[in-house]
Amino acid sequence: MNQEISTILARVSQREGVPPALLLAVLAAMGQASGKPDFSRIEHDLRRKAGEFRALRGRLLQSSAADPELDRLRADAARALTEGRFGEADRTLAQAELRNLDGTVALDKMSKEKLLAAAAGRADRGAVAMLRLNAEAYHDAAQRFAEAALIAGSADPEQARIYAWRQGDALARIGADFRDKTGFTASIAHFRAMLTKLDSFDQTVPWAATQQRLARAINGLARQQGDARLTRQAIEIYRTVLDDLTQKQAPALWAAIQSRFGEALTTLGDAEDDAAMLEEGVAAFRASLSAMERSAMPAEWTRLNFELGKAYVALGLRASGAAALEAAINAFKRVLDDWQQAGRPLEWAEVQDRIGTALCGLAGYYREPVVLEEAIAAFDAALLERRREIVPALWAASTGNRAEARLRLAEQLQDRRMAEAAAAELLDTIETLRGLDLATDAKRFEPALIRAGALVGKLRKP
Repeated sequence: MNQEISTILARVSQREGVPPALLLAVLAAMGQASGKPDFSRIEHDLRRKAGEFRALRGRLLQSSAADPELDRLRADAARALTEGRFGEADRTLAQAELRNLDGTVALDKMSKEKLLAAAAGRADRGAVAMLRLNAEAYHDAAQRFAEAALIAGSADPEQARIYAWRQGDALARIGADFRDKTGFTASIAHFRAMLTKLDSFDQTVPWAATQQRLARAINGLARQQGDARLTRQAIEIYRTVLDDLTQKQAPALWAAIQSRFGEALTTLGDAEDDAAMLEEGVAAFRASLSAMERSAMPAEWTRLNFELGKAYVALGLRASGAAALEAAINAFKRVLDDWQQAGRPLEWAEVQDRIGTALCGLAGYYREPVVLEEAIAAFDAALLERRREIVPALWAASTGNRAEARLRLAEQLQDRRMAEAAAAELLDTIETLRGLDLATDAKRFEPALIRAGALVGKLRKP
């Protein structure tokens, strides 16, 4: 096994508190990708699957208090999952499901309790399928969630709705995890169909939760296709929902919608150089943060601060200047309290890179060389983990960012050697990005290379 993969497995296992056998099984389900592995994506996916496993295992180990044999089967399924035996876990849960059905063929002949237990078992089999990180398994999961919704429909419409939400979420994950447009389009159609059965006045909270999922799927498709029209569509859905849903009605949902609203606004505001939209995005993130306690949702609190920092940088580079850039640095420093180098090295490195970018922006307001020196130090820190042999595209991004900072410092100090070093790094960055078929990213550094060449030429003159 690749040494870097082994390191990632050990790190995720320790941090997330899940057995290595489970992570190995998730990794095996990914299959063999062509080209160089994307280590940052692999680690992100393994962490996400670890969280899904913990939630599923917790459900499986809950006692029914009525059927010891059913509890035994579910415990056996949990044990199989822990050991990475997904197929066996599914077969064991199928046995438990048959026990719940108790020989009954017609759903209308079953008691409410039996229907809900059977639906929960079918949904748990869907959750097992979601642990297999491949598109076919996700399709199977969506189908099982749909069946769970059908089984639960007559017994508890609200529980059936939850399973239907999970069906749409599984379809959207096909789009997000495998860059498959059909997953997003199926999810969008599914949530729109659900909305036809919901009233925004009488069923405000489930209507808002469904709208949130619809907007999230639309925004995922927008990111995949680079379609600003779809991003605007998602923004308008979020805006409409926030007009009808109050924080008091559903605090957690309201905060989640504000967060997603902020992400969509920041994406479009950054792309279209719209400071007003970026300001609205910052306000949405701040509203979301104000609605949660850090101790209750530490991971989400940290993620929101990261997104807030990104929005502040985008705003500071356009309109609000030094105040927004300083706010960005403060937000990123809060993130570093949780995303520490040992446990989340690539996320830690990304934060360092973004701190460097914010400091470069501040250097336009504070002319002291120390600001650019601090930016260079932040990029140096990022490159401790963004190593060329592991994540070449990220290495090139941070190397190019550091070279631009060095060039600006060389221009301030009229330092020939620093200008030569910046020119060499920029050339290496551009060639690396072109070699990775990232021509657009490479083009971003070309003006700096031209400036560096001119400065070197000037400073070499006697």
